[in-house]
Amino acid sequence: MNRYSPFDEIEQFFGRTPFDVDRAWGRDFRTVDVDVAEYDDEFVVVADLPGYDRDLIDVRATDGRLTITAERVETTRDGEVDDEVSETTPGETGRYLRRERRRESVTRTVDLSSPVVEVEASATYRHGVLTVTLPKESVDDVDGHRIDVE
Repeated sequence: MNRYSPFDEIEQFFGRTPFDVDRAWGRDFRTVDVDVAEYDDEFVVVADLPGYDRDLIDVRATDGRLTITAERVETTRDGEVDDEVSETTPGETGRYLRRERRRESVTRTVDLSSPVVEVEASATYRHGVLTVTLPKESVDDVDGHRIDVE
């Protein structure tokens, strides 16, 4: 038996208004928080991406820019019947009282102050934190490779 609660109606009302900025107008205003550190020979970019699957994170370094894109797929439906509700009892179905998870995609581009060696860049993702290391081009790399004349 479900009991009536006036707070449910208030919560539903605010869930449909611009006060819920992330969902207002069907757009997602989330961004990726990053720290960018510059050292003598490299850049290190640390990005917070909690709750994302490593396989759905795309990191690209191109023309002095680093672009991080991450995606996660979730749903928002109340009253949905799904046999995954009761994973402990196979064959039984359950009904969600509330599902608020949603599809979410975030992108962040960071401009770097000097050229990097893109093919030597590396990235790790642990405990919701992405760390990207981008070696800087050395002066020798910029001038090209010297060919000795015999």
